[in-house]
This record gives sequence, structure tokens and C-alpha cells, in this order.
Amino acid sequence: MKIHKMTASFGTLQNETLELGDGLNIVCAPNESGKSTWCGFIKAMLYGIDSSAREKGGVKPDKIKYAPWSGAPMAGTMDIEYEGVKITLIRQGRDNAPMRDFTATYTGTSNVVKNIEPTLVGETIIGVSKDVFERSAFIGQGKVTVGGSPELEKRIAAIVQTGEEKASVTEAEERLKAAIRRRRFNKNGRLPEIERELEDIREKLAESESEAKKGEELKKAKREALERRDEMLDKVAELRKQTRRETLEKLSESRNTVKYLESEYSDISRRLEDAEKKLDDGVFGREEPKKCRQKLSLDKNKLSSIEKDEKHGGSFILNAAILTAFIIVAAVTAMFYYIPAAVLGAFALIQAVRMYLLKKEYKVWEEEKNKIFAEYGCLTVEGMDQALAVHEKLFEEYVGLRDRQEESEKKLEEAGMTHAELESAILKDLDFSEGGGEAAMYTKLLEDAENSLRKIREESAQWEGRQSVLKDPFELKERINELSIEHEKLSREYDALVLALNTLTEAGNEISHRITPHLSTRTAEIFSQLTASRYDAILLDRDMKASARPSGDTVPREASYLSTGTVDQLYLAVRLAICELALPSAKSCPIILDDALVNFDDERCRYALDLLCDMARYRQIIMFTCHGREETFMKDKPGVHIVHIANGSMTGAKQAPGQIAGN
Repeated sequence: MKIHKMTASFGTLQNETLELGDGLNIVCAPNESGKSTWCGFIKAMLYGIDSSAREKGGVKPDKIKYAPWSGAPMAGTMDIEYEGVKITLIRQGRDNAPMRDFTATYTGTSNVVKNIEPTLVGETIIGVSKDVFERSAFIGQGKVTVGGSPELEKRIAAIVQTGEEKASVTEAEERLKAAIRRRRFNKNGRLPEIERELEDIREKLAESESEAKKGEELKKAKREALERRDEMLDKVAELRKQTRRETLEKLSESRNTVKYLESEYSDISRRLEDAEKKLDDGVFGREEPKKCRQKLSLDKNKLSSIEKDEKHGGSFILNAAILTAFIIVAAVTAMFYYIPAAVLGAFALIQAVRMYLLKKEYKVWEEEKNKIFAEYGCLTVEGMDQALAVHEKLFEEYVGLRDRQEESEKKLEEAGMTHAELESAILKDLDFSEGGGEAAMYTKLLEDAENSLRKIREESAQWEGRQSVLKDPFELKERINELSIEHEKLSREYDALVLALNTLTEAGNEISHRITPHLSTRTAEIFSQLTASRYDAILLDRDMKASARPSGDTVPREASYLSTGTVDQLYLAVRLAICELALPSAKSCPIILDDALVNFDDERCRYALDLLCDMARYRQIIMFTCHGREETFMKDKPGVHIVHIANGSMTGAKQAPGQIAGN
């Protein structure tokens, strides 16, 4: 397979064209003029663009890295020669599927080449997968090192020993490891998943069984709480009814007592008012009998003294008779005797004066007597005694009623207080929540029973909520049985896979011992040619890590001990050896180099160019370089095609004399 012409709308390439010849093509271009972009374009035309790739480690995927700067979709054509026939490969697409649409036509016609599948273009044309191509013939800038892969291993193994490309120890190991990892890898894999699920299910089963047991306990507790609550309800209702009845009876009895005492007090008060009125209407009023007797005694003494005075003064008639006698005697005597008559007249005057004064005293005494009798409402001393006797009787009755009233009032007051206390006590008895009665006590017990019932109902509701999300124990047990069977099966498979991997690893090591020498030998020959026989042996491991032994030394040196240029030469030798061993000669896959000789000194660069020129007799080689020395070294070399590009466009091509056509 050879590439003759490419046209690309790809990254910095804006519908730019690059023409190539057979054999060795040296494409000279300064930095940032599109060399790496042309390399990427060749790979994209052969294998397409992975639209699912994502940025990793700061490296952008090709769909972003090579998106046309113009904003147009990726597109391009590639004129090739394949199995002696000229074919034009066309790729185009959309933003979300760049370079996906593929067409292969016979160059210069619209006739479609039918034996090239759009998804297997590279595999069909150059005979290897993208992985093998990238690790062998596609030598990108700064990517001379190889690295092992199952695809590459299959290719090398096929050429070296079996000719069979379907077998790869590494691939088989990876498949076995993948199978083992699928079953168990640390805490990942199906077996740990099953174990975690089994543990989780067993916990759920234990929880479910515990919840079921708790549910039965809650049902029993709820039933008992309901019975207790109903019992308390009946007891409280009965006690409240009894308490109300007893309370009403006590209250009624107390109220009747108060009413009776009120009636009695009212009757006594009325009678007392009558007694007070009689006393007030009497001679002595409400004076105590003792004082009344004292006053009566004084008044009687006054009357007695008045009577004595009256008796002492004599009666008025007697005095009048005496006066008349004195007058008559004086008159008679005057007729006879003047002096005796004068004396008798004087006596008569004295008697008259005495009678006058006595009359006045009589009047005063009479007034005093009348006044005293008037106070008693009588005319005699007996009437006064009778008035005192009446007063004493009324006063005795008054005192008795007054005492009874005080006693009745006291009783009524006590009864009122008792009634008030009873009402207060009754209120407490009727307060079935805070009172101290039996009904209140059972009310509290009822509240406790209702609280217990409420808590049990809340727990039951929570239990039902939990129960609604818990799986059926039967299903859990069935799942445990299924997982246990699967775990046992996978455990047996895991043990068998581990045994197979160990066996395969041992076999792979043996195969590797047979494969690697072939590649190492050819790599050593190429590396010796590149270094002017400075090194005579190369050692490779399965991961394509190389060590070189200088000529005359007994110990090989790891790549890390070599200079940068020597390391690039070493791995270029590995790459070229792989191309010879792994790439089918019938397909004649081109070798692409992007500044692969940048770290070579001039001498070794010349050796490398001679080697490439020699290899270009059998396959097309396209080498991009930013230096002019390659052109200088090879400008007169037969079979070399030198191309100059600037900013992605070809500015001129030069055919070295005596070009040799490739396969």
C-alpha cells in the first residue's frame, strides 16, 4: 500500500494538499507548519476518529485536537495504491461524529470499492489494527518508545512461531485477569458484591424477623393496652357517676341544713324584733332589770319621802282650820285684849304664810309624784311594781331570744362555712384530673393507660412504616439461597481461573522466551547499523522495554542509563524490527516518522537515513522533519522524494535521481 496524494480539512490544514512518491519521502517543514497534523490525518483516514474519547491527563482527544480551525467539519481524501489498484479514500462527517462517513472509490471514477468495510479500513488496507500500527509503523513525535500490547504480541507471535494471529498470552492473561477481577479484585467484583449483598440481606432478614417479632409484641401490647384502657374507662365512668351522686346528696343535705338554720335564725330574729319593740314600748326600754330595780327603789324612796313630807306638813284642811281658829280667836281677843289679839293675829299671819308655802310644796310634791308615776305609766306604787315585773319578764324573754339569735347566727355561720367547704371539697371531688378522690386517681390511671395506648399506636405506625419498606422474609431467604448457589459457583470458577492464570503465566513466560530472542536479534542488527556497531546485543522484555549491551561488555545497560539520542535510536531499531516481523509484507504498510531523528547526531542521522532508504525499497516511508540535514544528506540519493511544505501547503517537490518503485 502506498500513499500518493492527500487533501485535508483537518486541524490547521485548510483544504491543503500533500503529494508523495514511492520509497522514502522526506517532508521538510518548519515547526508549527502542520507536520504532526499530516501524521494525525493519515491515521484518521485509515482508522477514523474516536468520537467517544475524552480528555485524560491534560491530553485532548483527536476530535478536539484536530478540529478544523475554520470551524468546518473534518474532511479529507487520500489517493492510494492498494494491491496494484489506485483507490481514493474519502472521509467526512459532522461535529458530533467527525470523519465517520467513509467512501472508497476507484480513483478518477465514482465506482465504489466494495471489499473495504468503513469500520475496518486500516485493518483491510495495511493488515493490522490501529493499536499495532501505532506501536510499530506510526512513529509520532516524541513517541519512539513502543510498549507492549496484546495485539502487537499476537502479530509477533504469529510471525515468529505459529503463524496464528488469534492467540496472545498477554491477551489471554488479561482476559483471565478480567474474569478474575469480575469475580474478585480486593473489595470489588461479583464475589464481594454477593458477599456484601448476602451480609446486607442477612441483616435485613434478621431485621425483618426482629420486626415481625416486635410486631407480634406490639399487637399483644396494644390488645392489653386497649383492655386496660376500656377497664379504666368503665371504672372511671362508674366512679364519676357515684361521686356525682354522693356529692349531690352531701350538697343537698348541707343546703337543707343551711336553709333550716336560716329559717330558724329568721324566726328568732323576728321574735327578737317583737321583744325589742315591746321593750322599747315599755317603761324601762331595754334597760337591764337590775338597774330598773335600782331606779324603782329610788323612785319609791322619793315617793315615800314625799309622803313623809306631806304628813309632816299636815293636811291643808287642818292648817286651814288652825288658821281660821287663829283668826277667830284673834278677832275675839282683839275686842277685849289688844296684845293677845295681836299675838294671835301674828300667829294667824304666820299660819297663813305657812299655808301658802305649804301649798306650794304640796304642788311640787304632787308634780314629782305625778312625774314618777307618769314614768311608770301608773298611779300607784303597786302599778310601778307591776310595770317592773312586766319589764323583767319581757327583758328575760328578750335576752333569751338574743342569746338564741347569737347561737343561731353562729350555727348558721358555721353551717355556711361547712357548706362552702363542702362545695370546695365537692369541686375537688368533681375535678377528676387533679382531685384527690378515687375517681381522680382512676382518671390518672386512665390517662396513663391512654398514653401507653397512644405510644403503642405510634410505635405500631412506625413499625408499619418500617414494615412497608422491608422485604418479605420468604423472598429474602430465597434470595440468600440464590446468592449462596451463585457464590459457590463463582468461588469454584474463581479458584479455577486463578489456577488457569498461574498456569498460563508460566506458559506465557516460556513462549516469551521463544518470541523475544527473534525480535531482540533483529533489533540488535538494526541498532548496530544505526550506531556503527557500537552495541552488539539487545534484550527486550514482554513490555518492549529494551536494554543494550555495548560491544565488548558483558552486562547490558538499561535505557535509563543511555543518552536521549541513543535511547531514540534504540527504540527506532525496535520499531523497525517490529515492522519487519509484525507487519505483513504483502500489505507493505507505509512507515510514518514525525521528527523521529530529532535527537540523532549527524553521523547517526546519516546511518538512520541509509537504513530507511534501504528499507524503502520494500515499503513506502514518509518522514517529516523540521531540519534541513536530511535533505542535505539524501538530496542525491536514488529513490528519495523530497517535499517542502509551509503552513501545511506543499511548496515544491524534488525527485532524487534513479527513484526505485516500491511494492
